[in-house]
Amino acid sequence: MKSPVSKLSLGSEFDNFLFEPVGEDPNGLAISVVSMLGRLNLDPWEAAASLTRLPVESATQKLMVLLSQLPGTPLPEPHARVLASRLVALLPRQPGNAARSPQASAASAGSINGWLITNRVYLAVYLGLILTTQLVIAQLEPTRPDAAHTLGSDTAHWSTPPPASVK
Repeated sequence: MKSPVSKLSLGSEFDNFLFEPVGEDPNGLAISVVSMLGRLNLDPWEAAASLTRLPVESATQKLMVLLSQLPGTPLPEPHARVLASRLVALLPRQPGNAARSPQASAASAGSINGWLITNRVYLAVYLGLILTTQLVIAQLEPTRPDAAHTLGSDTAHWSTPPPASVK
């Protein structure tokens, strides 16, 4: 198993899948997908991500194999298929891996459009604040019309020694 640090980069999109119960061990303790994958010495988040990238049928088959490898009482084939199908349905799907319903596609497109609009609004507000700050700072700074002339005359004084004091 990889270090737990790898889990930090993955979000909680797999929580519904990973924390779904799959049965009980011989001692009567509940087993979730995350504990099943851990017992099989697999990184649960990486396994969930790899299942998400597979087509639905392939992910179901792979999950059935994993369920059959779990120590304890094995599930009969029909029950394992039903459980694996139910678990795969909890995975977030990537475009192109499964036929999506028009409602799911519309909801996904709507959430992406909403996200883009929200980000654009935040960007506009941020840029407006920066511009306003720059304008306020420009108004607060005192302007010196002779700044260029003074700079030139100041550098001329630096190269000449100061006048001697008169007593």
